[in-house]
Amino acid sequence: MSESQIQLRLPVESRFVAVARVTAASLAAELDFTVDGIEDLRTGANEVVALLLESAQDHGAEEILLRFTVGEDSLAIAGTISETRVESASEPSSDAAEGGVLDTLTERVLAAVVDEFEVSATSCRIVKQRA
Repeated sequence: MSESQIQLRLPVESRFVAVARVTAASLAAELDFTVDGIEDLRTGANEVVALLLESAQDHGAEEILLRFTVGEDSLAIAGTISETRVESASEPSSDAAEGGVLDTLTERVLAAVVDEFEVSATSCRIVKQRA
């Protein structure tokens, strides 16, 4: 099976986090992930969108862009924020820029539920392999 990609554009509103969670869970189920693997991906998707929501708000972005890549035995979720609404977006909050407690907690959660993750100021990527 070749890789397939699904893309979502979400408004910068917390009520749409569920869309990412459901999409991740549905794709993981299609790949025959275990129940625990599906829950891990649901949690990972939640963390990705939460990070991107904060970043989008800090940078004045209008959308969160998510790309789900379905491999033979893996699911990757890559997310980024859209271009900013105004030319001079506000600077990120000091907690986000300095890696506050939330960032440390998020890193621990991601390390526990996915096999790989990368996080930057405006993007995030996770990968989960099927067990």
